[in-house]
Amino acid sequence: MKKIIASGFGVGLIWERFVPNHKGGGTLASALFAIVLYIIKLEVLTIGLITGMLYLIYFYVVSDVDAQDDPSWITLDEIIGMGIASLSSPSQGIPLFVSFIVFRISDILKEPSLVKDMEKIPGKKGVLYDDIIAGIIGLIAGSIVRQFVT
Repeated sequence: MKKIIASGFGVGLIWERFVPNHKGGGTLASALFAIVLYIIKLEVLTIGLITGMLYLIYFYVVSDVDAQDDPSWITLDEIIGMGIASLSSPSQGIPLFVSFIVFRISDILKEPSLVKDMEKIPGKKGVLYDDIIAGIIGLIAGSIVRQFVT
């Protein structure tokens, strides 16, 4: 059960099964999470609470051993990062899309350097903290865009 939750409720395991040895499960998991947020139009406070609960659950379900080398099947960290990024405007399409794109680019490229620095933290903390910083960067980008489209 822990592995299913750590895999973003199965998304990472499905990705690993059908696209083995390739990165991308995190992008799929965070995209699906963003789509769900957009469709069900949760309030920012609710998303914050869900993201906070997922943060706590992450430390229970992911072990340092499992997190070694940041395997592609662990995608709960990307869902948490997307939860943070989506706080700018979870029900507005363009700002949410920008938040998602900037979050994923920042996470994939490990830029700015703070994202890369977080990844160097050993174990499950490093796997998660780079996504948190990338999520904050996505949040800032989405917040800026929201000012121009609303």
